[in-house]
Amino acid sequence: MSVHVKNPILPSDCIEEILKNLDNDRPSLYSWTLVNRSWCQFATALLWCHPFSSLNLVDDQDAGHLLIRTYLTCLSDEAQQTLEEEGHILQKSKPLFDYPSYFKELHIGCLQNALELWWAKNTDYRLRKKANFTTLEKLIFEMLINKSNGLRLLDCESRSRYNMTDCTLFSGIQKAVAKIYELRINCSNVDQGQLTNLLSTIIESSQNIQQLVITPHHEGTMAQKIPKLIEAQQSLNQFSMVSSLAGLFNPSRSASIFSALTSQIKSLTHADFRKVYVDGNSLQILAKCHNLKTLYLVNCYQEEDITLSDSLFKTAQLSITKLVLNHDHHNSVKDGLSHNTCTSIIMMSAQTLQELSIDYINPELVQILSTQIPHLISFAIRTTPIPLLKWISTSTLTHLAISDVGPNSCMFTIAPLKQVGQLLPSTLAHLQLECRYNIAPESMAGLLEDCQARLKVLSLDVEKFDDTLLEVVADYSRENGKCIRELRIAKDTRLQFDQGLCKKLQSVIPSINQNYTDPWPLLIERRDPLWKSMMHINLD
Repeated sequence: MSVHVKNPILPSDCIEEILKNLDNDRPSLYSWTLVNRSWCQFATALLWCHPFSSLNLVDDQDAGHLLIRTYLTCLSDEAQQTLEEEGHILQKSKPLFDYPSYFKELHIGCLQNALELWWAKNTDYRLRKKANFTTLEKLIFEMLINKSNGLRLLDCESRSRYNMTDCTLFSGIQKAVAKIYELRINCSNVDQGQLTNLLSTIIESSQNIQQLVITPHHEGTMAQKIPKLIEAQQSLNQFSMVSSLAGLFNPSRSASIFSALTSQIKSLTHADFRKVYVDGNSLQILAKCHNLKTLYLVNCYQEEDITLSDSLFKTAQLSITKLVLNHDHHNSVKDGLSHNTCTSIIMMSAQTLQELSIDYINPELVQILSTQIPHLISFAIRTTPIPLLKWISTSTLTHLAISDVGPNSCMFTIAPLKQVGQLLPSTLAHLQLECRYNIAPESMAGLLEDCQARLKVLSLDVEKFDDTLLEVVADYSRENGKCIRELRIAKDTRLQFDQGLCKKLQSVIPSINQNYTDPWPLLIERRDPLWKSMMHINLD
């Protein structure tokens, strides 16, 4: 008898988990919608849960227009009639899916931009005299808020030239904000009360925010509510405060925010401060956060050096494993953190520190690094005199990043790089070089030929990368038992090598990543995605 064996059927919850791993791979998700009905439903839900997060409305204005056109077909008959009475001509076809019910990430500014693109393309000067943009905005916002089963991300930055809709007037607002996981607030927005009302509702209804990013500004109602927002959370994990200009935010207000973080001492693991005021009291508060593992202090400022007494050093110990202390000298930051202050912070974290990124080094710091930080395995530094790097030869570093991006960049010439190569410890696995201009093949050869380490990863951020430079790296890997497993080339590097050569060298360098972005170390502010997303300015 012939036995008919059925093909195994993958459970729907397994399919859903698989597809979640493709959350940011939109082309693949589009392909999955064509497999069958079940897969189509899961893929569609993921495609429409954050339609604006990866949308570039500057380069692709049609995308924003098409999104709004689709959402308009999801409006209720009554809402569509309201727009038609104003003179708009809408499509009558009903959508295959209830797209607004999948909505999970609301970027208010992006949604406003998309609405303005649709408005510009579908209205003429006669229609604009009788139609009202705020009606369109209100109906779309109301639909997305009321049909949402709970937002996981809310970016409150408003970019529209029109007055923003007051979302707190919608019946589903409390349900929509109750499950927020990540919240971004820009207090520099011109607010007529709508954003303040929204923030008040979030404080009342959302107590499970895990990630909070704020841009403080002048004293205002929104800024005054930030401490209450922090204290309302049950377990805040990540907190970032990114100021637009140093000194713009009142130090007393900054102090109140630091004070509010004492309510999160058991849960806070990541703290990121940019261009904000820091003093000794701020550091003592952070020292109380026993689970804090990562601390960024970028372009922060002080009124006086922060020094702690011996007794305080024993009690105010930071538990962090990763510390970033950077000051962009190309920006005029008032009274940036002094070397004495940075040294104090390093000493507070000496017992647990594993990764350090800093833009200065002096004999005192060399002494500390070589004798008082026993667990340091990753070190990132700007251009520095090579004699001050001699300590790394006896260290146990596994990752070293050197950045030379000044206008007089000269560290990556033949003689200096050869000296650096001689200093690299045998434990080093990942070498990262960041250069304003180019690294000549001869310089790279000088670095690698005297290198005692068997590098597994080499990251290069240079102006251009050609065949000769690639062959130098391949020769080093070949001569050291094919040690390099990955070559990382920064995504804004100009590539001038034959792609066929990459295939020939795969046996020597298995992975050549030609579109690499590394947020660590944070040595060039213009490369930092958080700063770009918050400030919306071109720092290149």
